[in-house]
Amino acid sequence: MVLCTLILMNIPYENPPLATGLEVSSSPNYKITIVDNSTGGDVSSNKVLMDNLNQTQVTMEVVAAAKQGTPMIVLGDGRRPRIMLVAGVHGGELPPQLAALNLINELNGEKIKGTVYIIPFAIPLNTATGNRTPNNSDPDRVAHNPGTPLNNIINTSLQCDVTLLVDFHSAQPNDIPGKNCIIYYLQNNKSQELAQYIGNRTGSPLVEVGPYPGVLSTVSNQNGITSVVCEVLSTHNKTDPGSLNLSYQYMNAFLDYSGVYKAD
Repeated sequence: MVLCTLILMNIPYENPPLATGLEVSSSPNYKITIVDNSTGGDVSSNKVLMDNLNQTQVTMEVVAAAKQGTPMIVLGDGRRPRIMLVAGVHGGELPPQLAALNLINELNGEKIKGTVYIIPFAIPLNTATGNRTPNNSDPDRVAHNPGTPLNNIINTSLQCDVTLLVDFHSAQPNDIPGKNCIIYYLQNNKSQELAQYIGNRTGSPLVEVGPYPGVLSTVSNQNGITSVVCEVLSTHNKTDPGSLNLSYQYMNAFLDYSGVYKAD
């Protein structure tokens, strides 16, 4: 067991959160750990991803870490609120993965009130190949099954005492849901409240869903972590116009809602 993050080591923590994971890189501003070593892939082989990536030191450290498994970068002061952003559940959905890396660049070196856990590549192997549902098996339908990549992410969020989690996706035209939207969990009023906030900030409509078994956001809500899904419209393995920017807007709206912000 290792500490999820205690970046400012001189700050006293009450019952600091714990998480399993191999630390692979760190700086005074962040820590990168691997939360699942069964998912590793060379995401740098995805040409569309790399052509659109702002290649800074920290983003390339995350790209390198993805070869070992699902990378999680932790930024902030270790205290509450503690929130998690997840992208890349479906490897071919590139706009949210790129937006997550852009957010890492923005937050790196800033004073953050609270703690932000960002997983830009939930399953790097699938991102590397641009494969959305390998072997026609959707990883976002088995998050309730122990040992699966998304179940490992949920366990990490619980161990880190995360209270809010947003799962970022892209949907291509003529597919489900086939539009920009925020999907919330009907049985959780806080999920609807979070969705409404992000929707109001970005002009995206809301979609309510029931408790679909095995979906990351569903299992998160069922485990007491308020969660929504943010969808942008983009063809698989492409970044259609406006999709990357809207994903980024979703993420910033989530930060504002959570109370995690740059401290004065």
